[in-house]
Amino acid sequence: MLVIPTSDTHPMELQPLQRHPDASRYGSVPECVVSSAKTASNGSQLNIFGNARDIERISRHLDNGNLGAAIDSFMAFVSVVFAGTYVANTYIPYNDMPHSIWVVEVICATLFTLDFAYRGVYLSASRRKEFLFSMPALVSLMVILPVLPASFFIRYHTFWYGESWWRFVYPVRFAMCYLTGKAVLSRCHAYLNPVRQFAFLCYLQITCILLGAAGIIQIAETMDGTLSVKNLGEWTFFNSFFNSVMTFVTIDKPPSENNLSKMFVGVLVCIFILVIPYQISNVMDLSNSVSAYEEASYKPSSKSHHVVLCGDLTASRISHFFHEIFHNDHDFVGVHVIVLSEDPPATSLKALLLDPFFAKRVWFIQGSLLDIDDAKRAACDSADAIFILTNRKGDEEFSVSDHRTLMRVLAAKRQAPKARIFAQLHRSIHCQLVRDMGVQNVLCLSEVALSLLGQNCICPGFSTFMYSLTSTSSFDDDNDEGLGSDAKRSNRTQAIDNGEGSWVDRYLLGASHEVYVVELPPASVIAGKTFSELASLAYSHCHGIIVFAVGDGPRGKVILNPGDTYTCVGGETAYVIAQTQADASALTEMSPNVSMPLAWREMQVSSPSSLVRSETGSSDGRGAEASLKRHQARFVHWQFGDYETPEPEKESEGEEVDEKAPNKKTSKTAEDAVIHDVDELGFGVAPIVICVTTETAFSNDLEHLIGPLRTRSLKQYHPIVILTAKLPDDDIYDGFSHFPGVYFVIGDPYRHKSLNRAGISDAHRVIILGTSTSASDNDSELLQDAESIALHKFITSFIGTRKAPRVIMEVGSRASVHFVAQNLLANGWFSGPDGGNELTMFSSSETFSRNFFLSPAFTSGLTYSTSLCDSLLINQFFNGRIKNILGEFMFTSRASDAWAHLRGDKSKPELHRSSLFAVEVPLDFVGRSFEYVFHYLLSSDDILVIGLYRCHPYMNSMDEEPKPRIEVPEKERSVPFGYVYVNPQPFEVVTGDDLLYVLSDKQPCWAETQTA
Repeated sequence: MLVIPTSDTHPMELQPLQRHPDASRYGSVPECVVSSAKTASNGSQLNIFGNARDIERISRHLDNGNLGAAIDSFMAFVSVVFAGTYVANTYIPYNDMPHSIWVVEVICATLFTLDFAYRGVYLSASRRKEFLFSMPALVSLMVILPVLPASFFIRYHTFWYGESWWRFVYPVRFAMCYLTGKAVLSRCHAYLNPVRQFAFLCYLQITCILLGAAGIIQIAETMDGTLSVKNLGEWTFFNSFFNSVMTFVTIDKPPSENNLSKMFVGVLVCIFILVIPYQISNVMDLSNSVSAYEEASYKPSSKSHHVVLCGDLTASRISHFFHEIFHNDHDFVGVHVIVLSEDPPATSLKALLLDPFFAKRVWFIQGSLLDIDDAKRAACDSADAIFILTNRKGDEEFSVSDHRTLMRVLAAKRQAPKARIFAQLHRSIHCQLVRDMGVQNVLCLSEVALSLLGQNCICPGFSTFMYSLTSTSSFDDDNDEGLGSDAKRSNRTQAIDNGEGSWVDRYLLGASHEVYVVELPPASVIAGKTFSELASLAYSHCHGIIVFAVGDGPRGKVILNPGDTYTCVGGETAYVIAQTQADASALTEMSPNVSMPLAWREMQVSSPSSLVRSETGSSDGRGAEASLKRHQARFVHWQFGDYETPEPEKESEGEEVDEKAPNKKTSKTAEDAVIHDVDELGFGVAPIVICVTTETAFSNDLEHLIGPLRTRSLKQYHPIVILTAKLPDDDIYDGFSHFPGVYFVIGDPYRHKSLNRAGISDAHRVIILGTSTSASDNDSELLQDAESIALHKFITSFIGTRKAPRVIMEVGSRASVHFVAQNLLANGWFSGPDGGNELTMFSSSETFSRNFFLSPAFTSGLTYSTSLCDSLLINQFFNGRIKNILGEFMFTSRASDAWAHLRGDKSKPELHRSSLFAVEVPLDFVGRSFEYVFHYLLSSDDILVIGLYRCHPYMNSMDEEPKPRIEVPEKERSVPFGYVYVNPQPFEVVTGDDLLYVLSDKQPCWAETQTA
């Protein structure tokens, strides 16, 4: 390139400001493109074809712009017309080309000439010589020259007539059709997937070869003088095309009659042998590299609704999602589920998708929510809801998984601004970030799972009780009818009525209850009645439903059992525990003529004293008038002060004081809280030991586990000992350093010496934090809890089988609870459905995973799986108040006024907010019916009983027969171990082995029995 400087050009202006990289490193961009703009503007290019920079600019515009695509499409159409004129001319029965056909050919040839000269020669820049000797240039010349200019100088304006060898140039027009069609298909990558694009190109090539072969065979068969253009006989173009196809299909009898034709047919067969298998192989290879799920799409319909499931998905989580959202209890008809997964489906999931039920209602699309095209294929913009599940991959930190979820939430807000978004996160610190985006349906896995584990330590079976209320029943048996079916519910009820029901029948009957939201009767029915009176009326006259909460204020804040502090006005929102929606709706239609239960009328006549609310500890002298001897309340100091209070308040006279309360002095660093042996501190109360095997457990919001163990309503605090091999960082420790009585013991939990130093043998509870890792396939998914289960077995073997129910653990897979149960069956407390202690046998892996909640490890509340949070998220879609209800149960007991303000609670300060407690049954209630206890405690103390935790009888090797728990001294009682029984039958007899699930604003503490 020669640059001539002008007179006003400064020498320095010819130097580039920076060194440009070699253009050869970036593809085929000409060197002139990367030259300085200043140099190009001040110099003239000595090139006979013009400015190379302008040529390249025009070429780029045509290659990438819509104009170039339009030209390619137009030239493809011209090539088809050009080939059509040749085919039409073969059917003219006389030696004269019609003038109209010749004019069309001239026009087409002119267009080809212009395109060849401008886009082929002029815009080739430095590649002109290469282009002129290329196959496209040769084809262009072969189709142009016989028309321009040759047709102007020959008779009939065509070479077709006669027996000239120039006739063979006309089939080349089909090659031009292939080249122009290929140019169009090459631009369709945005509209066609690679498989279809290459397949269409292959089909076009084969078609053009067959058409060209038809023309060659026709010309060859009419070259020997026997036939001519006036008398083609059977060798018309159509018949020739048919024969070429037959040559492609079979070569038993070559469709040729002369030697020249046979030669061309042989060449055609060779071409087919070389080209066709090669092209088919390429198509198949490309088809195998692209899954059908990558091209699948969903077309929304106005007659149906659809939801999108995406995130960190596995085959078991997807299968669980299907069975949960399509459960009969939801009665959600006409819904479709679109699974948008970044990974292809597993083999087991492919088999599930073949099921006729799911084949009509489920679409699996491989793609990412972050990709706009994938989101459109899943119809996210018109979805009713988008579920974003989260899970760790391998050993990555929880924050990394949360960051992926945050990106997906942002993409969902952009792609589907009107859809309801339901998301999961590991850490609570990230939940507020999602809420700031306007997504309120966010579930913190660590907050829920760890809070439930902590509640299990002070309220046995708490997690199982919450799961029964907030999830649909999904137990399957051989008939695959589910525990919620009317027939099975009736059979269980009848068996219990006859006194023949097993613990399984009672447990499943309780699990069939769910939470329903209904409207209270109008003011003419309940105006002026307290909440306690309303609950008794509903239980007596509405099929045994339990009204346990009411919505207060315009935002409907959930208030658990406000008791007599709330007066009904009519029409409020109420939350009830019932088996069916029909039973729950009976509350709204309750008659105004209903009367109070008999227990209330007896109370009004006898005016007995309270069971738990006596302020002085003395009787008022009227308890003897009641038919049932009443208990005096034993007032206990429940630590109402904040954690930062340096000294506990003094006990009032007559109150019992713990001999050795935990020291409230908090440690500034984790090293300050380290002890070598629990015996150094001489705990007067059995400690709660938390076993941590990985450092990542500390980063998972451990304060949510310790919080329920430090609620102000507890009678006493159990010291918390964390057994770990490595201390947490100071910034992580700051999250729970304000809790009193938390210590560290450094050691390996797989060492007996470390377990002894941590006080495992005398521990009140032992918590094993989950150490599971995520897995992509089903086999490894079943092994993700192997370390936790091994540690559970190690600890239970160390402390003995009788103390095994003290160990509570978190697992990642729901199916893992069955392996935990194997460590508990040796004690003989749980019998199988047939009365034996054998392990339950399942017919398939699916039922093994889905029927986790029938395992003794789950029924007793000794395990909880983070995967169960998927059920909670799904049911939140059907009942938006589920999360609020669960939050009230988990956090009300530890909510101070400041905490309630932070949570946005605007309830009236005079309303009592109850919490869930599990308390021993008073001896006076043993042998009474559940209905009697229910009404009695409501009428006397505003205590609402909502279920039982039925323990197995206390067993002692010195006793010949097991004793009820109530008959065993409190210090000798074993850890409660049994099953959750939600809303028992009204006639169910309360035994001495039962714990009462009660909602009360204070933890009930029964007084000693008084004689009349």
